[in-house]
Amino acid sequence: MAVKGLQRHKTVKEILSERKAVPEEELAKAEAEAQAENKSLQQLVVDKKLMPKAAMLKALSEDWQVEEANILQMDINADVVKILPEKVARKHLAVAFAKEENTISFAMGDPRDLFIVEDLQLRTGLEIKPYLAMPSDILATLDAAWGKGGGALIKAIEEEAPPIEDWGIPKDENLELVKAAEAKADIAKVDASAPVIEKMVNAIILAALSMKASDIHIEPFEDPAGKDSKILVRYRIDGVLVPGPHKIPWAYRQAIAAKIKIMTNSMNITERRIPQSGRIQVLNKGNPIEFRVEMLPTVYGEACVMRILDRASVKVDIRKMGFLTDTLERFLGLLKGIGGKKNFGLVLVCGPTGSGKSTTLYAALNYINKPQIKILTAENPVEYNLDGIVQIPVNPDLKLGEDKKFDFAMALRSFLRFDPDVIMVGEIRDEETAHIAMEAAMTGHLVFSTIHTNDAPSAISRLSEMGLPAFLVATTVKAVLAQRLSRRLCADCKQAHEPTPEEVKLFKEHKVELPAGTKIFGPPKEGGCTACKGIGYKGRVGLHELLVMDDDVRAVCLHTSAVDMIRAAGQKRGMRLIAQDGFEKVKQGLTTIREVLGGSD
Repeated sequence: MAVKGLQRHKTVKEILSERKAVPEEELAKAEAEAQAENKSLQQLVVDKKLMPKAAMLKALSEDWQVEEANILQMDINADVVKILPEKVARKHLAVAFAKEENTISFAMGDPRDLFIVEDLQLRTGLEIKPYLAMPSDILATLDAAWGKGGGALIKAIEEEAPPIEDWGIPKDENLELVKAAEAKADIAKVDASAPVIEKMVNAIILAALSMKASDIHIEPFEDPAGKDSKILVRYRIDGVLVPGPHKIPWAYRQAIAAKIKIMTNSMNITERRIPQSGRIQVLNKGNPIEFRVEMLPTVYGEACVMRILDRASVKVDIRKMGFLTDTLERFLGLLKGIGGKKNFGLVLVCGPTGSGKSTTLYAALNYINKPQIKILTAENPVEYNLDGIVQIPVNPDLKLGEDKKFDFAMALRSFLRFDPDVIMVGEIRDEETAHIAMEAAMTGHLVFSTIHTNDAPSAISRLSEMGLPAFLVATTVKAVLAQRLSRRLCADCKQAHEPTPEEVKLFKEHKVELPAGTKIFGPPKEGGCTACKGIGYKGRVGLHELLVMDDDVRAVCLHTSAVDMIRAAGQKRGMRLIAQDGFEKVKQGLTTIREVLGGSD
């Protein structure tokens, strides 16, 4: 079977000798060593740094009249690689990287070999387009595709890395790299000999921890002209995305993604077409830190978001979470049994994504957690482990039959047979989950959950919209706590000023008293201090709205689910609106009016 465009050419030794690319003496030694180690001469010459890889590929491609294939920088579908059995691919030093209708492209260590090309054609039944690649690149690609240590792929890419000094990565003597093989590793020390990609990923993680970020965003971008491709690293700090200092070359997008996948010990490093989820566990100076990792395919490569789950955050005292004194007393009163009687009812926490609902629930559970109380939680996923509390990870994707799945509703049904005192269900998403949660509350259990609404009265309306009877909602819901987070002014550099007429007017509009002579605070006009890194804000403070279902509010809910009427009833019974709570915290110098009203400075 003839193969077009191929003919016998000079050997690697002849090409290098004619071009005087390598001294004859060194070339002879390399040839002898290559034969002894059963290696290709071109690979050995590059490994010994007798000649740069790019120069080697250029010399061979020009003489052999075959194109190069930079397979390390390609987004290769693993299914295409696996068209050829692994043993055959390794024997032939050939890897498929692109497939069209009747043609398949192979990167080969020796594209001159007619016998290999014909064998590939017979095995695939397709016309072969041979390309030149270094044997080490071929083996690294095969390793990655067949799941045999993606580190080989990373190492191969790193060989062409620019100096790490050019990347804007700080050299920290106290940085220790996260090891993929270890479930947890302390990242408080440095290993100067570690590979570049490990240094890069660990520098990104350490920067996030030092800046107290909640999320890390790693995203490949390209400008419209295609001239300024880059990987953008951003950190979410106090709810705002801030660009990081790192300058990551475009060529490293696949290696960075592969390294993060390896660190999760659960993701498929060769799958780049679908979203993937995983976790990374590390220690930072003895403090356990977890990262919930999400990988998403984009038009320019895989984007990654790592949510930082610091277990120390769930041990926070609910008394130190920024509640106003009267709101906190009312909320804690709901969590205690009255007159020695068992406490029961449904307590909901609502707010937008990232408003701290889970942290508030965990703090409430910590407050009531005692050896004599049995607490069960159903979460998707379980973000933090709590001592003395039985936590169940819900997995709706786990099919248990035609109509069964392990969701919140199934978990709740099981809970009722497990003799709990307190139940926490991660989120009420549908009528079935809400109905079972309310049944549990009616039968003598204290039930906690979250629901996605912007304020407390809307949560009651949302339950009614799910199809739940008004009497069931009114009699089982104990309270609804709405919250969101506002940036906290830096205590070291905030500046006081006399309220402007516009600010006084806003206080009046929100019916919050502003005594004469009261000063309010804002960030410094010319940048902040070192404590807040010049931002003027450091940390966040919660804004709360607590609707307690007493007899008067319950009577309104029995007759209507209109948000305005429920809000009015709640305000008559002392409910402070979330904006009013925010203005009280403006008076305390904790935040700004702009932050309370949803803006940013």
